[in-house]
Amino acid sequence: MPTPPNPAGRSSLLRQGRVSQPWDCYVITKVVQHRRPLLADAGNATVIIDSLQHLRISDQAKLFAFCVMPDHFHAAVCLMPGAVLSAMIGALSKFSARRVNKTTGQSGAFWQEGFHDRHCRNRDELGELCEYIEHNPVRAGLVEVAAEWRFSSASPLRQDMLDREWWP
Repeated sequence: MPTPPNPAGRSSLLRQGRVSQPWDCYVITKVVQHRRPLLADAGNATVIIDSLQHLRISDQAKLFAFCVMPDHFHAAVCLMPGAVLSAMIGALSKFSARRVNKTTGQSGAFWQEGFHDRHCRNRDELGELCEYIEHNPVRAGLVEVAAEWRFSSASPLRQDMLDREWWP
């Protein structure tokens, strides 16, 4: 059955009333407004990476994989007790948008409204999704080997950011 048009202009893929559970793993995708390639700038990409690191330090989430692409990012996380997925991504989005807009002298919306999340049902699925995330730059033709993309957990420079020893 086709999806009915959305009169509010919002993606029909965005879910209202998201449920997030502590200890569950999710893959998050967040997209820059109008898919502008603003994250191709190393400084802007680093803001996103620093924001993901903050989620770990503040004990909101365990981080298993991430990739910052020119116009979006992906992250595989496990939610910690007390954290709410939508609030966590909302805070990350707000902080990163303000910081990037300030450094670039831009104003207005930085991110598209909402985000996409996928609940990981088991360890095998999480592993497959982490591999998918880290190989995103290869599929996009940005690098030949995933480890060459410095804005990804596949990079040897980023291995210390991961919580894989905690892998569920």
